[in-house]
Amino acid sequence: MTTLLTCIDGSRYADSTCAYAAWFAKTMTASVDVLHVLRRHSDYEATRNLSGSIGLGARSGLLEELAQVDERRGKLDQEKGKLVLSHAQAILEATGVTANNTLHRRGGLVDTIQELEANYDLLFVGKRGEHANLDSHCLGSNLDKVARGVTKPLFVATEHYKPIQRLLIAYDGKSSTQKAIQFIASHLSLSAIECHVIAIQQTHPIDLAPAVDPLTQAGFAVVSHMFKSSQVNQVIADYVIAHDITLLALGAYSHSPLRQLLLGSTTSTLILNCNVPMLLFR
Repeated sequence: MTTLLTCIDGSRYADSTCAYAAWFAKTMTASVDVLHVLRRHSDYEATRNLSGSIGLGARSGLLEELAQVDERRGKLDQEKGKLVLSHAQAILEATGVTANNTLHRRGGLVDTIQELEANYDLLFVGKRGEHANLDSHCLGSNLDKVARGVTKPLFVATEHYKPIQRLLIAYDGKSSTQKAIQFIASHLSLSAIECHVIAIQQTHPIDLAPAVDPLTQAGFAVVSHMFKSSQVNQVIADYVIAHDITLLALGAYSHSPLRQLLLGSTTSTLILNCNVPMLLFR
C-alpha cells in the first residue's frame, strides 16, 4: 500500500502540511504516518560552560542547577511533542483521514528522515521550521538538507492550505523531471486537476513529447508551452502567477554542488519566491 510520511513541528506550517498530506492520502488511497523529531540531548547542554571563571563552590552549584534546567527542558519537549502529534491527528481526522502511526523520535531531523524514507512513497515537510527566521531571505538549513538528501519525492507545504486545482510541471528532460511525470501519471490522474507542462530552452531544444504523452495517456488534458529564455526562475514564477497554479512540480538540485554555489540554485530560489507548494524529485 502507498504510504506517506508527514513531518511536523510546532511551526505555523504544520496545519497546512497535514492538510496537504490528507489531500494526497485521499487522491492516492494512501495511509499516513506522522513524524515529530525532538532535539538531541546535546542541544540542551550548550550552556554548561557558563560558570567560567567564578569560584569552585559557586560553579558546582550552578552546574547542578543547569543540569536540572536541562532535564526540565527535555521533559517539556516530550510533552510538547505529544501535543504536536495529537494536533496533527485531529487535523487529519477532520478531513476524514486517520494517521496510521505517530512517530516520536529524538535526534537530527535530516538523519531521521533519511533513516525512514525507504518505507514511504512521498514525504511532506513545511517550507519553514519552528525555529526559522521568518524574515530571512535564505532557505532554512533543515529544508535545504532534507531536499538535497532524500531520494523519495518531497512535498514542501506553504503556510496556508489551498485546494490543488492547477498543477505545473517545469520540465527539462532530465531524469528527475521524468520521475515527476511518472509519479503524477501514476498517482494523480484521478484527481481532476488541470495539468500544465512548460519547458524553458536555454541552449539545446527540449522535446516535450516524453512529458506530454504519458500524462495524456493517463487521462490528463495537458496544456503545454515552450519558452526560450535564460531567466528560468522568472519564467516559472511568472507562469505560476499568470495561470493561478496551485502546485509546482520540478526536479530538485540537478546541478553539481559547486555549480549551485557559484550560480545559485533554481530549486532554492523558487521555494523562496513562489508562494505555492512544491513537489520535488531527485
